[in-house]
Amino acid sequence: MKKFSNITQAITAKKLVHSFLLPTSYILLSSPVNASAELETLMDMSLEDLSRASVTLTSVAKKEQSLNKVPAAVHVITAEQIRRSGARTIPEALSLVPGMHVARLSENNWAVSARGANEMLFNKLLVSIDGRSIFNPMTSGVIWENAQIMMADIDRIEVLLGPAGTMWGGNAANGVVNIISKNADETLGLYTETTVGGANHQDVKLRLGSAINDKTDARISVSGMRSDYAVGEEGDFRNYNINMRVDRSTYDSELTVQFGGYNTDIHTEIETVHFVNIALAPEVYDENSRGLFGMVNYDTEIATGVLSVNVWADNHKLDYEYFKGNYRNWDLDVYYRLPVLAASELTIGGGARFTQTEVLPFLTLAPTEFRKGTRTHLYKDQVSSYDTYNMYSQLETAVTDKVTTYLGLKVEYFGLVDRYEFLPQARISYDYSSQHQFWTGLGRAVVTPSIIDTASTVVDLSVEQITQNNYQDTSTIVRGSENLKTEAVTTFDLGHRYFLSNAFSTSTTLFYSQYENIRGIGKDNTQPMPPIDISTDPWGPAPWESTPESIDMYQYIDDIKAQTWGAELAVFWQPASNFRVNVNYAYHQVLAACNDSDVCLDHSRAKQEEPQPNHIASAHTMWDVTDSVQFDMMYKYIQGNDSGSEDLGWDTISTLDARLAWQQKRDWPRIELLVDGIFNTKPYYESNRRAAYELERQVYLKAVWVME
Repeated sequence: MKKFSNITQAITAKKLVHSFLLPTSYILLSSPVNASAELETLMDMSLEDLSRASVTLTSVAKKEQSLNKVPAAVHVITAEQIRRSGARTIPEALSLVPGMHVARLSENNWAVSARGANEMLFNKLLVSIDGRSIFNPMTSGVIWENAQIMMADIDRIEVLLGPAGTMWGGNAANGVVNIISKNADETLGLYTETTVGGANHQDVKLRLGSAINDKTDARISVSGMRSDYAVGEEGDFRNYNINMRVDRSTYDSELTVQFGGYNTDIHTEIETVHFVNIALAPEVYDENSRGLFGMVNYDTEIATGVLSVNVWADNHKLDYEYFKGNYRNWDLDVYYRLPVLAASELTIGGGARFTQTEVLPFLTLAPTEFRKGTRTHLYKDQVSSYDTYNMYSQLETAVTDKVTTYLGLKVEYFGLVDRYEFLPQARISYDYSSQHQFWTGLGRAVVTPSIIDTASTVVDLSVEQITQNNYQDTSTIVRGSENLKTEAVTTFDLGHRYFLSNAFSTSTTLFYSQYENIRGIGKDNTQPMPPIDISTDPWGPAPWESTPESIDMYQYIDDIKAQTWGAELAVFWQPASNFRVNVNYAYHQVLAACNDSDVCLDHSRAKQEEPQPNHIASAHTMWDVTDSVQFDMMYKYIQGNDSGSEDLGWDTISTLDARLAWQQKRDWPRIELLVDGIFNTKPYYESNRRAAYELERQVYLKAVWVME
């Protein structure tokens, strides 16, 4: 349990007193001035109000903060919302947030984006688990099937929409997903969870927590699951995880130590055109990824301020059909927050990340979405190391009792491309009254350069079936370039929050963003083709030999620019004490173009940014039918977008999920019946056809038992 010293007691009490939890998980905390009076108020609060007051917000300024002082679009998904939505993975939980586009590619693969073009490895969203970024330096995106954490261990998920580069750095271009796990003292005892269901889904989760002494608590969580890889496909998906956490709290400091690891296996078969036999035939697709991590978080009071130190390291090994390699990160982030002048608070900090990548060039047959055979060569230095450094500061000033300003700047150096980037932001919030808050802001953020874009050459020796017994050589080479400019976005947004009461509230956001240097593919006639010895192919020589003249040469370019604009709305309504409704809606529009049509392949890559769903809506109801029965429903709607291309367009999605839970007593097991896609009687797609597998209605049965 967190303990507060005399220095921070007044600040913390101030936040607790006037806080109350809003749906779609919004939190409001006002600003009283006398700590002792506030502590007396806390003593007078009801148990229900006190539990609501315990939720805090940390993502915007990396400190506990009241939402009505935050000039940004922030949403908090609470542990209760996660449980009652039936979400089994982090992407499923993120569909509770307006502005997030969550597309399911198969039973266990996801594409997640915020305010932008949804791609499997979307690179404009920073995802953090307890301060540890889980991005993949090879692509600068997130491999969601490896972002595993026991959902019951999550305290809350804070989602910040819009640029957050000043405090979070690279990849926080369109937003930040900050996953915060529970303190070890909140998970004492034994927790067991078992789920079985459709697509041969089976999983078991175990957690054991214990107090070591009066200041230290620890837990260990393990999980394992398997299911079919995709509907109607041979093969399966398996994932195993272990996480350990130790928390130690003293009067003026907190120490958290975590270790963990994962192993993910995918085995399936996909029909491809075989290079030797020239016929459609099933090819085995095996994939393994595994990793370990360790991290230490330490917060302590020094003089009149608070020092925070976050150190973590991870090691990942990827063994895919189309890519083999390892990457390692060592990361340090340190910041100090102190009061300055009469009504200001200054945060100053810096960090460093050391990254080592090892790509193993190889030759193999890898299936693509177009059902053609591909022999992929990846050329790169065997081992590459590079550094990333940053320094940042942010000044928060209470101009009046109603107006607060934020001015910040981060300078970040990316050693992979030897380039400095400046990430400024300016924001302001205005508390018009106890019911109305207005805010606005302007900020710039960038995307962390990736290995694929800057330091690789991919050679695809391919053949595509046109008609029966008619095949076409579609071999290509795509080169990276260290001269690419950094992808960047500048966003202006403004918002309004309305709090009628604990039973009704709204949050509205409008935004406009300009992107530059978006990655595309252009013609490359400036470099000779790298040496390729086709005769060494383990599948033998092809019926024809690809020659330099028959292979199209391309390169990654940075000539694409885009504009996006839109609106996001979140509404909470509690018409009765046992019934709550959260409704979300988002409208997004994308307009993209290429700066140089001579290399942009007739703007085809630019136009891939545009055919995104314009309208996304969801509704989540939570009904306490009796003291022992809960019935919850989750509706999701995503409007399709016809791009004129079957490979790029999105189908319209309308799904209704339900959860029925029964628990007679607190120390009894909880039994849950979960149904995904109640009215989806036919197979459907949630992603564009280029990367889609069919989905269908699934039913799951879950049993949870907590023994404290």
